Amino acid sequence: MDKDKPVNKAPAPRRRAQGLGREVILEACLRLAAGTEPDALSFRKIGRELGADPTALYRHFADKDELLLALADRVIAMGMDGYVPGTGWEDSVRDLMLRIRAGFLHYPQVATLAALRVTRQEGEREFIEAMLAALSQAGFGRREAALVYRACGDFVLAWTGFSAGLLLLGEKSAQDDEAWVRSYAQVPKGKYPLATESVEVMARVQDEENYRFALELLLGGIAARLRA
Repeated sequence: MDKDKPVNKAPAPRRRAQGLGREVILEACLRLAAGTEPDALSFRKIGRELGADPTALYRHFADKDELLLALADRVIAMGMDGYVPGTGWEDSVRDLMLRIRAGFLHYPQVATLAALRVTRQEGEREFIEAMLAALSQAGFGRREAALVYRACGDFVLAWTGFSAGLLLLGEKSAQDDEAWVRSYAQVPKGKYPLATESVEVMARVQDEENYRFALELLLGGIAARLRA
C-alpha cells in the first residue's frame, strides 16, 4: 500500500431506523434545544445528532409540527416533575409559574414555540389541572377559575417566550440596553424629564427580576379580585 496515498475513511454508520423511537428522538432534540444555534431543531440537524437519516424521523412523527409539540409537552412535564401543592393557593400558583418558566428557559428553542401553541398532551394537562386546583382552593368558581387560568397561562408562556428570545439574542440584548441609555442622554433636557431620569434604572432591571416582580403584581391582582 502506498503510504503517501490518503486513506478514505468509511463514513460513520447511521443508526438503523428501527433502532430509533420517540423517546430517543426527543432526548436528542432536548440536547440540541439547550443551545442557541439558529434552527437547531431542523430535521437535518436532528438526524445528524442521532446519526440517522432525517427521513427516519417521519416513521415516529407525522411532521415537524408533531415533533415540536411533543417536545414542548416534554419540557412542561419535566417542569412539573416533583411538584407538590403549597399550603395556600398563592404558593401553588407561584411555584407552578416559576417551575414551568425555568424548564422552558433551559431549552430556549422550545420556549419560543410553546409561547404560541397548546400541546394538548399529558404534561400540559397536568399543569392545567394543578393550576385549576389551586384556583379552586382560592375560592373561584369554575368559570372564574378558567378565566384566571387563561390570564396566568398566557402570562407565563408569553413572558417566557420573550425571555427565550433574549437568550437567543445573546450579547445583542445587553447592547440594546446600553444603546437605550445612551440615546436618552442625547435627548434635550426637560423634554422627557421622567423618562430620561428613569431609563438607566429601567435598563438595569434583569429579565428574571422583572418576571418575578410582574408575577407578584399578577398574584396581588388575583387576590384583590377574591376580596372584591
